[in-house]
Amino acid sequence: MQTIDELLELAAEQDPIEGAIPFLEQAVRLADSQQDREAAFNARTELVQAAAFSGFPDKALIHFAGLLGTYDRHRQQFESSTYQILWMYKWILSGALDNPAFPLTRLQKLEADFERRTREQGYGSHYRAYHALMLAKQLGDPAAAQAAFLAWRDLPRDQLSDCKACEQNKVMHFYIWRGNPQAAVKLGREIIDKDMSCHNVPTVTYANLLVPLLTLGHAEEARHAHAEGLRLARLDRNFIDTIAEHLRYLLLTDQTGTALTIWAEHLDLALGIHNSNDLFEFLSISAALWQTLEAEEAVSVLLPRSFALYDPAQVYRPAVLATHFAAEAGALAQRFDRRNGTFRFAERLQETLALGTST
Repeated sequence: MQTIDELLELAAEQDPIEGAIPFLEQAVRLADSQQDREAAFNARTELVQAAAFSGFPDKALIHFAGLLGTYDRHRQQFESSTYQILWMYKWILSGALDNPAFPLTRLQKLEADFERRTREQGYGSHYRAYHALMLAKQLGDPAAAQAAFLAWRDLPRDQLSDCKACEQNKVMHFYIWRGNPQAAVKLGREIIDKDMSCHNVPTVTYANLLVPLLTLGHAEEARHAHAEGLRLARLDRNFIDTIAEHLRYLLLTDQTGTALTIWAEHLDLALGIHNSNDLFEFLSISAALWQTLEAEEAVSVLLPRSFALYDPAQVYRPAVLATHFAAEAGALAQRFDRRNGTFRFAERLQETLALGTST
């Protein structure tokens, strides 16, 4: 039987990071069975990070709860991990927001607990204010989003704030959301020109630039952003929603054949993610893509066996697939809207489906 250290070493060798999850889960189980508290804590810490950054926020949430419980019961032993716990808590808040099965009342309790812990450690409310902005945007509330945005930008940064590259990208995304492509493009260009980077930036920045650039008539710059952004995001489960933005760009520029190729190579990855918001984006653009192909009787394309409508002959009727993906996206939209008490996800789905009838 492999030891805990051997399992951790195997996990560290995995690329992409999602490959580490099975080894880390084994390490956690083994450490728990041996009642090795420190080893279990360390393995769970790595597991939460691997799950959070590979499209499995549900796993991250489950193991973070165990991690937090151990930390609270044995604070003296794990005091040195306080900052790391708070930083990971940010990922959990984001994952809970993007999980329609997670009630908003429970999310509010998490938010309050996070803020209590950050204040106890002498940190400010900078990230908490940003989380309020994310919630307002998901609810589709412009007034609340504007107020949250101004509050977030007015508060001083602290050690729990996201890196400057991430923050500028998030400001850029807010301007896109509010319909200000000029401001968004200015910030996006600055990110790229200054080589600002982190785990997600500039990969997501290139995708965010696509529609604003097209809106402003900068077709050649958009083409470059698509080529470079797709190169960075391709076949990475953590960027499935980013791939959806590249597919949106391809539909807007009448490149349906290219869109189909890229979509097919990412379908298996997308069907395996557990971030419901990212999955919703991919399912929605999938429905729009197949709607653009409905004039064709049948389309030959290689799709994975994991696909619910998999055909060994690899020949598919566009109308059937368009209906299938619209229904799947619609079911997710209903779950989010039921949880949030809004119709925003249903509206977002209709906005995306309109691409399939206008191209």
